[in-house]
Amino acid sequence: MCYCGPTMAIATRLGLGAWLGTTVAIVGCRGTDDGTMLSPYLAIGDALAHDGVEPLAELAPQVAQAARASAGQPGVEALAAGASRLADQDLAAARATFRRMSTGMIEYLRAHPDQQAGLTIVHCPMTFGGKGGLWVQPQGKVMNPYEGSRMLHCGDPLDWSAELPST
Repeated sequence: MCYCGPTMAIATRLGLGAWLGTTVAIVGCRGTDDGTMLSPYLAIGDALAHDGVEPLAELAPQVAQAARASAGQPGVEALAAGASRLADQDLAAARATFRRMSTGMIEYLRAHPDQQAGLTIVHCPMTFGGKGGLWVQPQGKVMNPYEGSRMLHCGDPLDWSAELPST
């Protein structure tokens, strides 16, 4: 299965989403191994939102490899640690690991505002037994990686400068 979330995010970040529309998802759906942590992270979130774990074995090493190139930067250690455990987990464990990775991605992107374009932080207060969870996704319809088909669109987008709820 192809997860086009990162491709759409890149098109949005480049301002191409309105011009290309759904053509991006059809023609631009390629691998996520572009050397960044962001593209495979977004693809992992998309897979989990669709209750899938199959792509994680391919995507997790991509995050880990890109993290090595960014070692020492804010949030990178959490991303790398999560990616190293993600590949062979069941859905519930993968979602818990992605929650920790998301903390790292939010920290990383807050330290690199130039990479925030087209992306938003989302908070679902109901996930993880009411403790809540945060994640990064492309702007637009909320796609909840923690609840998937149970509450796919549950979550509130937050501004990058907002005080984040504790989770």
